Amino acid sequence: MSLINSHRPLAYLFLCNLAIVFIGLGLFPILPLYAAHFGATHAEIGLYLSLTYAAIAAGAMLAGRLAERFGARRVFVGAGLLGLPAVVLLGQAAAFWHVVLFTAVLWFTGGIGLTLISTFTALTAAGGRRGRSFSLMSLASPVGALLGGALVGQLIAGFGYPVMFAGLGVVWSVWPLTALFGVQVPALRRPQPAPAVRRAPTAAGRAFGRLWLGSLLVALTLSVARLGTSLSMQGLGFSASAVAGTATVSGLVTIPVTLLIGVLSDRLGRRRFLMLAYGLAAGAALTLSLATQLWHFWLAATLMLVAHSANGAVSSAFATDLLAAEALARRLPWLNATNWLAGILAFAGLGAVVDGLGLGPVCLGGAVLALGAALQLGRIAPPPAAMIGLKPDGV
Repeated sequence: MSLINSHRPLAYLFLCNLAIVFIGLGLFPILPLYAAHFGATHAEIGLYLSLTYAAIAAGAMLAGRLAERFGARRVFVGAGLLGLPAVVLLGQAAAFWHVVLFTAVLWFTGGIGLTLISTFTALTAAGGRRGRSFSLMSLASPVGALLGGALVGQLIAGFGYPVMFAGLGVVWSVWPLTALFGVQVPALRRPQPAPAVRRAPTAAGRAFGRLWLGSLLVALTLSVARLGTSLSMQGLGFSASAVAGTATVSGLVTIPVTLLIGVLSDRLGRRRFLMLAYGLAAGAALTLSLATQLWHFWLAATLMLVAHSANGAVSSAFATDLLAAEALARRLPWLNATNWLAGILAFAGLGAVVDGLGLGPVCLGGAVLALGAALQLGRIAPPPAAMIGLKPDGV
């Protein structure tokens, strides 16, 4: 808590981030079950989740342009207000297409919020503490998974889906309220007509491209593992509360790990921690390919969440090291969107592929993608130490 209290602007951003991630990670594991409640097949569930991720990717990639045109504060608050009725109306859905529509609106607004939070953090964080600043934002993932999974599971078991979604609406309202009364939005720097002389645009551009590709590949692995967890547990007869409970367990374990990743990446280097995270993603996919008992799914979910948190914190800090300040508002959204682009690619046909080949071969393919992501990071040449505020070997 001392870290939060000493950085009040980041603390408000953290609360907004937590509200969004609380809903996303708490709700996502039960979305396939909720869709099946309306008669959706595995293939239809895959397409549904793909459309959901297309919506959040669109929100992420449009966030910067919308902020430039209408003002960052107006867009940030407005997106939070727009998502509130969507989450409540999900509980009142009477047909599968209602579920698809309201989920798409909810994820679109969440994509705007998450991307603007990442951009605000990049503009607020000091160079020597970027890893810790982004680590604080990524702490929302395990905390949100822990609290969101617990709340979703208990509300479904005790009161049913409509009450659960109404409760999530209360949590979601923390975002627009905090944004309206607490967040101080930093000025977004517009790209200059000529590149800054102090940077090496070609080298930085190549490095960012490899970072982007590695992030996309590991996000594909995590998308395969997320959907595979829900489908596998559903097939083995686990209840909705048990599926939601995987998020609770993984969140509890990941909270201290997330804070350590940020601090150590500031001191020891971003690249090696990203490579470690990608290895954990491969381990999650391999574990899931063999999972039959509840603790197997807990382990896979924990490895997934650690990898997701590390990738989110360290890749954003690494990109901030590489990019000029005026490029952040345009390029960071593309890095953040890799999770959602991966979801589109993975979920569009994943349900049908799982039906045809089985979950095991699909998870093995996901592990191979994560290892390929680590190879991409190995090709990134270290930038000058003065450029990032680290030691010469601190990449």
